[in-house]
Formats: sequence, structure tokens, C-alpha cells
Amino acid sequence: MLTSLSRPWQLLVLSAQTDSELKTATVNLADYLRQHRDFNLADVAQTLQREQKAFRHRRTVVCRDIEDALVALADPKRILTNIQETQERSVAFMFPGLGTHYVNMAWELYQVEPVFRASVNYCCEFLKPLLGQDLRDVIYPNRASQQDQQSPQENSQGLDLRKMLGRSQTQTDTKIVAATSLLNQTHLAQPAIFVIEYALAQLLISWGIRPTAMIGYSIGEYVAATLAEVLSLDEGLKLIAKRAQMIQKLPNGAMLAVPLSQTEIFPLLNHKLSLSAVNGPSMGVIAGETDAVEALEQQLTQKGLACRRLETSHAFHSQMMEDASSDLRKLVKTFNLQAPKIPYISNVTGTWITAASATNPDYWVKHMCQPVLFASGIQELWKQQYPILLEVGPGQTLGSFALQCIEDNPTVSQIILPSLRYSYDRKPDLAFLLKTLGRLWLAGIQIDWTGFVSTQ
Repeated sequence: MLTSLSRPWQLLVLSAQTDSELKTATVNLADYLRQHRDFNLADVAQTLQREQKAFRHRRTVVCRDIEDALVALADPKRILTNIQETQERSVAFMFPGLGTHYVNMAWELYQVEPVFRASVNYCCEFLKPLLGQDLRDVIYPNRASQQDQQSPQENSQGLDLRKMLGRSQTQTDTKIVAATSLLNQTHLAQPAIFVIEYALAQLLISWGIRPTAMIGYSIGEYVAATLAEVLSLDEGLKLIAKRAQMIQKLPNGAMLAVPLSQTEIFPLLNHKLSLSAVNGPSMGVIAGETDAVEALEQQLTQKGLACRRLETSHAFHSQMMEDASSDLRKLVKTFNLQAPKIPYISNVTGTWITAASATNPDYWVKHMCQPVLFASGIQELWKQQYPILLEVGPGQTLGSFALQCIEDNPTVSQIILPSLRYSYDRKPDLAFLLKTLGRLWLAGIQIDWTGFVSTQ
């Protein structure tokens, strides 16, 4: 039985009225820690979080223990500093779709964060009879043996080159290899990404990070709809599991990312090829029958265009999904759909979801068969709210898309934040997330420090 571990990482926060005062506070903290090496760093972190006033000049650092804190406080690469402007910023959650999921995603959070673990456990127990297996055995195949595995160093060499370049792993762990193969199957991949993103959102909300708006990409919109209470959690889980099973039964297809605008893509489409997604001004995805996609890839490559085949078994968001339309419509009709309580962007229209659309079974059929209009959606979200964009799920794909879509502003990249590492990033999950939490605080977001401590 997996037992909870204490947080192996801590977030230290400092603030002051001036830059010189902040520098002095940093030196004073380091001196204090040097004189009290036997202190528990968690106690120090909690005192800083809950008892000091948050001034404009702010600084954060993520560290493991007192000794690591002394090293980190003297390392400019590990310290983050910002001057917080007076205006309040809102946060928008971005939920990615398939493509960046991996075995053991958020494993450290599952070990040490009770809110995250409870959400994953509830979802996986509910899904057991629907999937015919425990999804935790697929996402975390070595749960028992990995339980006490030590977290890597926060400043360790952070990238696994083989994974980053898509090369095969040294296949020494047969469980991981088998689980990866399983997790890449549509009927398990889609519920898995939903579960991890939903649980991650619940953890962030428990820390006081509440979205004023949301945007999901494909499967990610189901997470947004569930958080917005269009669907209850049980309905969201049932819908995502049954929908994935419907798609699994459809004929296989292929998807191709192309460096073309929507206008440039349209002449390439036919009865075998559909526009599947618009990710940026010159970033689209075409999906369809495998032979047609292969022929198109060859044709565009010969013209010097850098195309990329996506690792997928089916042609998502294309006309090849239409054979599942009737069954999906019947299933959605059995749910008690409600108007959204949190605004979110529709993939189908590229603008704000309406109560009429969210509660109409036909909308969810369109969502499965029609292209994901992410580019126009993120532009709409940005121009109305100018929020901090927080990607709630593995990787930073949506963040990179968003950078291509919103106005050219040098400060924009500072407020597009990830929450969960890519598979090839070796940084520990908790340190990665705490760094983002620190960046949110630096940007002026109010953290519920009491909730942050009590969720441990």
C-alpha cells in the first residue's frame, strides 16, 4: 500500500519594499540558515510564506534542505526575482490533449501530494469497470518498487537526449516498455490524460490557484468542461472512457503537422484528408487515411516544407470520426449537461463556449469530428483577459502554440507557464511545479499558503 511521503522540496519566498532591502533579506536568510543548520527547512519555508508581508520586490528559490538552500541562495541561476506591478493578474488554465503523455507522468506528485493522489485514485477506481483494468497500473507500472525512489536533484542535468529526440529507450524495464505500449492505445491514453490533468487542476485549486477562464485542446476541453461543471466528474470520466473506446474501434488513420496557414491547407484537402487543427498562424494539422497522409507528406517534403507525422493511431478531429457520431450522441443524451460555471473556449468555434452549445449533444459530436481551432481560441482568450496562461498537463506544447498566436510582446513569454515536465526532462516533478508556483507568486497571484501547507 502506497503511503504518503513528505515533500522533498520547499519553496522559499522573500519580499521587500526595495531592491536593496531584498538583497539584504537574502543575505540575512542565508546567514540565519548557516547558523541553524539543524533546522527543518519546511518550517522555515512555511514561516516565510505565511508570516511576511508580500511587497513589490519578490524573490523565490526551490531547494531540498538547509545545505541545498545555502547553495541555491548563492546561485543566480536558481533564484527568481521580479518586481510585482500593482494590477492584479488572472490565471487561465490550458489543458493539453494527447501527444505529450508518458508513463510515470506526475509520479512524484502522486507520492507526496494527497490532493493529487486522492483525485487520481477516485478517477481510476471509477474507471476500473469501464476500462477493465486499473489505469494506475498503466500510468505507474512500478508503484510498489518506486515508492521510496529518491527524487533527482533540482539542478541536475535536466534532459534525457534519447527521449527528446524520440529514440527508443534502453529497454531494461519490461514493465515500463509494456506500460508505454498500453498507454499509447487510444482507449487508455485519453482517460489517462484526463485523469492527470483533472487531478493536477484540483491540486492547484487547493493552493488557491483558481482559473478565471480555461481552454482545452481536444481531450483537454473535456477537463475544462468538467471543472466548469458542464459534466459531473463521474459523467466526464464515463464520457471520456466510452468515447475513447468508440474511436479505438474506428479504422486507423494518420495525422501530419504542417507549416501552413488554414488558407494554404484548404486546397490540399479532399475526401480522404481533413483539416484537424489550427495551432498557429502557420501551424496546422491534416488528418485522414494513412496512404493519403503519406502521399501528402512526400509531396510537401519535396517542396522543402518541414512536416512531421504525429504519433497516433487514428485521424482525430477528421471525417474519419463520423462513424462514431451516432453512438456518441446517444451517450451524451444520457447526461445532465449544465451551463458552464467557469468560462472556457470552444475548440469548435474558437471563441467562448455558450450554454446552448455546452448542453447540446450535437456540440460534442462536432467536437469529435471537426478541427481544433486553438489559434483563434487562444487569441480570443488573450485579448479579453490578458491572463497568465498556465498549462495544466504534461509538457509545454500549448505554451509554445500560444507564443506563436498572441501579440508580439517580450513580456508574454514570462506569463506562459508549465506545470508538469516533458517526459525527457529529468527535473523532479515537485521541484518543477513549485518553481511555477513561485513564478505565479512573483507575478502577483495570491497563493493560499494555508491551503498549500494543509494539503501536505
